[in-house]
Amino acid sequence: MTNKEKVYEQLILLSKKVELDDTNQGVTAIEISEILKLQRNVISHYLNELAREGLAYKTNTRPVYFLDINIKKKKDGQEVKSSNDPFTKLIGYNGSLKEQVEQCKAAAVYPITGLPITLTGNSGVGKSFIANLIYEYAVEKGCIEKDAPFVTFNCADYANNPELLSANLFGYKKGAFTGAEKDTIGIIEEANGGYLFLDEVHRLSPEGQEKLFLFLDKGEFRRIGETGSWRKSKVRFIFATTEDLDKVLLDTFRRRIPIFVEIPSLEKRRINERVHMVHSFYLNEAKKIDKDLVISKNVINTLLSIKGNGNIGLLKNIIIASCANAYRNQLNNEVLEIDINDFPNKIKGSFQIKQNFYSENMTISKNHIIEEFPKLISTDENSIIKEEFKNITKLIQQFNTATIDNDKFKKLSTASMNKVLNDLSFNKTYIETDIVTYQLVFKIVENALSYIQQNYGIKYYGNTSKLLTYSVIMLKNISITETIRNFDFKYYEKILKKKLSKSYVIAKKMDSLIQNSLDYNCGELLIGYLTIFVNSFLLNIKTNCNAFIVAHGFSTASSIASVANTCYEEFIFEAFDMPLDVTTATVVKSIKQYLANLNTDKGTILLVDMGSLNEIYTELKNVITGDVGIINNISTQMALDVANRILNDEPVEEIVKKCAENNKTEYRYYEDPKKKSAIIVTCISGLGTAEKLREIMTKCVGDAEIEVIAHDYNSLVNDIQNNMLLKSHDVKLIITTTPLVANGIPVIELQNIINENGEEAIAEALQGVVKRKRLEDIKDDIIKFFSLQNILNQLTILNPNKIIDEVSKIISNFEYALNIKFESNLKLALTIHTSILIERLVLRDAVTSHPNEENFIKCHSDFIELSKEIFSEILKEYRVEIPIAEIVIIYEIISSRVKIK
Repeated sequence: MTNKEKVYEQLILLSKKVELDDTNQGVTAIEISEILKLQRNVISHYLNELAREGLAYKTNTRPVYFLDINIKKKKDGQEVKSSNDPFTKLIGYNGSLKEQVEQCKAAAVYPITGLPITLTGNSGVGKSFIANLIYEYAVEKGCIEKDAPFVTFNCADYANNPELLSANLFGYKKGAFTGAEKDTIGIIEEANGGYLFLDEVHRLSPEGQEKLFLFLDKGEFRRIGETGSWRKSKVRFIFATTEDLDKVLLDTFRRRIPIFVEIPSLEKRRINERVHMVHSFYLNEAKKIDKDLVISKNVINTLLSIKGNGNIGLLKNIIIASCANAYRNQLNNEVLEIDINDFPNKIKGSFQIKQNFYSENMTISKNHIIEEFPKLISTDENSIIKEEFKNITKLIQQFNTATIDNDKFKKLSTASMNKVLNDLSFNKTYIETDIVTYQLVFKIVENALSYIQQNYGIKYYGNTSKLLTYSVIMLKNISITETIRNFDFKYYEKILKKKLSKSYVIAKKMDSLIQNSLDYNCGELLIGYLTIFVNSFLLNIKTNCNAFIVAHGFSTASSIASVANTCYEEFIFEAFDMPLDVTTATVVKSIKQYLANLNTDKGTILLVDMGSLNEIYTELKNVITGDVGIINNISTQMALDVANRILNDEPVEEIVKKCAENNKTEYRYYEDPKKKSAIIVTCISGLGTAEKLREIMTKCVGDAEIEVIAHDYNSLVNDIQNNMLLKSHDVKLIITTTPLVANGIPVIELQNIINENGEEAIAEALQGVVKRKRLEDIKDDIIKFFSLQNILNQLTILNPNKIIDEVSKIISNFEYALNIKFESNLKLALTIHTSILIERLVLRDAVTSHPNEENFIKCHSDFIELSKEIFSEILKEYRVEIPIAEIVIIYEIISSRVKIK
């Protein structure tokens, strides 16, 4: 129990005495301070928080009096309503399950029909209980009617019988199958207006998932055996599973469920919440058997050490069994004493006491008087934070070895940081401090964030200052950090500097501002913590190019950088001011030190106010990798122009050339003598598909020192001579869905990537850049990930098996109509392209214009009509239309390989 909870409990107890004494005005901080032996200002701080939260009433007198808000309402003759939030029945709703509860509430109140939600977690963690709470919450908030149905359906009962599943889900018409003696409604209709809870959804067959996601899309269905008009039903869905969703659910089905809530296992819940469960379950049994209970401290410590399968369900069953055995053996006793011998035989000895949390027995009254839990001997309340720190260090290692990419690292590290911050916010036993210290640290953190916002344009919102204050205080606590300090921080710092260089620069500046103002030192750990925090919550990096402003004057460079950074709300420029009494050599030294913390592979741009551009490059070239551009005569207008082009991801040479022309000044461009190796992936249907193919290829190459880049097909083909990407990189290979010629650069078509020619091209491209992952392993991964089935699985939201059949029919019709037998490589190219095309049509993301469209309409009207006829069936099925531009692309794919008459 936190100090705040203890203060609130005492306020309730003392307020009840005030209720009976009309001469008593209320409770003072001093009264509670004397009881709890805590400082008066700490008590006052918590009482004021309770007043702000609406849990306490505060007078405007001297001294200040406080009352429990319910007692105050009673004294004023107001009706006291109990909490209307059903989730308050869930232990941990405002603690370790706070984030999960918020997600459940969001799904329930989303306009019109709510959002489908999936609850994941091991057996016994409480998924069914939470599903009921979601339903109750929706009723309470008026999202559904009070008498709305809540229907539960266990998919495991029909795992091997898809026909029976469909009959139960959608109902059936009389005579639809043997035994169908009357029209029968399904649970989809039964749940109309309410909730349908599908438990063990992983047991749904692919066919069942497909039928269900079609209903999720349209809200329409037919009973088995029905034809004609469609039926409608407004159903809210809750799904539950114990399995890994990526392995058991179709991508197409999973993508229709926007909210996934993971319920943690019992062993991952906080100690105080597990104590609450033990107390609550024993209290329920005390009321049932009408007996007071005394539970042995060994029983409590054993129950708090439970791990493995069963979770809350197992805990509850053990408690019920122990009460039953004690009741049988002590039938005539007024008070039942429960010890280890009352555990079921198969449980005895299977759990060991891992830690003595309690030093005394727990007494529970059947009359449910407010009781204080026995005090903990020792707790590991910091376990969540320690565990998440370990997770983050593992993620850093995986990020460094390219086991995970930047997006995955940010997603996973942000999830870990959220757990840390959530624990800091709602479990403050290890960060409690006096209010003066808290306010001091808060002010220091606030100043650091204000400096970062003013100079780097990085906005901070909401509780950022409060959360960082908790973090700084937490990192001071040796009991938290001593186990974390065991890892080699220097090793991780090098990785963070290289991989998250901009976040690291901001973190280092904040670390300096904070620690220089504190009267204690958090050590090097704070820099790493802040780097992850900045990367997760403050920085939204849109570019990897680095840019600097170097200008004479006390704050000229800082002022210009601040304007540009603030304007675009992005850390683009770092500033180096050169006061007149500071030598150029000193400033250059500072720039070198700064560059040592940056990854400059993506290019560097320097804006300077005067001096020799060649001399500046000569001084810095040894610490910069990648292309370098320098522009003279810096101005605010020039900085904004450069910033805009950096955000648009233009190449360094193009940026400095155009900006120098626009601002009528000189520039220098120095091409990186060591161009970074690259593989380009391109697709005629657009960047979206190319980007997805890039993700697949990036997985395959792993930590090889080569960049995989998605590029627009038309811009690559139309001006290949002047393509800036080809100039700025050492392009080893181009992977394309449609043939192209690229000035001596090897080109391989996607459908050929897993044959002998593809293997040779890949081996050649990766020569000299492979690191830990062997070339043979990369080839194996390419075969695995670039098989037709895998490509379609990752590129389409539709059922790949169904799509392949539909597309095969389309291709056959083209062969028949054109009187041409397509070679296998053309068939494969068309299969991939057409499958992706259908997905884009469904998602309303089709290509709507083509540079050759007008001429194509004049010359190939027959092909347009033919294509519309061939696609008519599938267009009707998905209720979409195919633009002329998409037909042009199909024509180009076919005509690039065969001659169309």
